[in-house]
This record gives sequence, C-alpha cells and structure tokens, in this order.
Amino acid sequence: MTRHFRKPLSHLVRDRSGAAAIEFAILSLPLFMLVFGILELAAMFFVDTALDAALHKTARLIRTGQAAEKNTSLADFKAAICEDMVYLLSCESNLLVVANVVSNVSTAAAMMPADSDGNVTITESFDIGYGSDYILVQAFLPWSPVVPLYSLSSQKFVDGSYVLGAAVLFRNEPF
Repeated sequence: MTRHFRKPLSHLVRDRSGAAAIEFAILSLPLFMLVFGILELAAMFFVDTALDAALHKTARLIRTGQAAEKNTSLADFKAAICEDMVYLLSCESNLLVVANVVSNVSTAAAMMPADSDGNVTITESFDIGYGSDYILVQAFLPWSPVVPLYSLSSQKFVDGSYVLGAAVLFRNEPF
C-alpha cells in the first residue's frame, strides 16, 4: 500500500506544469499594488496640477480688478475655478476657497485644512481687497482615492479623502 502511495507523490513532486501559475500568483500582488499605486499618484497629481492652474487663472480676475467690477461672489469664483476643471463632477460642492487680504506678506501662511482627527478646519471667506492690497487665495479640494490601498497624504479628512490644495499670493493692481 505504501508503494502505491509513493508513486503518485513522487509524480506530483516532479510535475512542473503549474509552476508558472503559482509563480504568477505569488508575484501578481506586488505587481498590481505597484501599478495601482502609480495610477493613484498619477490621478492625484493630475487633479492637483489642474486645481493649481485653475486657481492661478481665476485669481487673475481678482488681481486685475475684474472681480471687483463684476461684484464676484464666492460662489461665482468657485464656479470659475471649477469651469477650468471640467472633468470633476462635484467640484463646486466640494471645493473650499479662502481669499483674504494680507497685511504683512512676511507672516502670510497657508491654512491647515484638517486637524489631527481629520475634521475640516476651513471657514470659507472671500475678501478681495482693494487696489494695491496683498491677497492670499487658497483652494482646497477633497479627493477620494481611486484605489484606496495607499495613504499618500498626511492631510486626510475623516471620510478618507485626501486634501489637495493650491495657493496664490499676489498684489492687486491699482484700480
């Protein structure tokens, strides 16, 4: 009986027909984690770059006095930023914008959008000042991860979304 048992066991030890499948199964997890990590970073940097470009373009309306002439509201300003970011569906409802007059440029600092517990600490405001005022405009956009396997940012909200941000500091043109 042991003789019949040894023959199939030795046959299984020498059989290499499934080795490639087993090797792929072992290596596929790190491979897919690397690929999905690259996709997550690419998507996050793409949206962050788009937010930065849209904020700089839209902040020019404040700098040149066009926003003051048209009595632009915070909602109008957010809509103008999101208009340049057409691929984001819920941009206007999620975007947080703070525009403040800065009295001393050397003390201007970026806001922390979330506390250590992940609660939102931003109070939106829209003070575009007058001619020759220094203005700091900051925009924050919660970004839900495409592949929620990684923790790519130390600034996250309670719901697990990352905080993407952009800021521009400028001096209004005299108007």
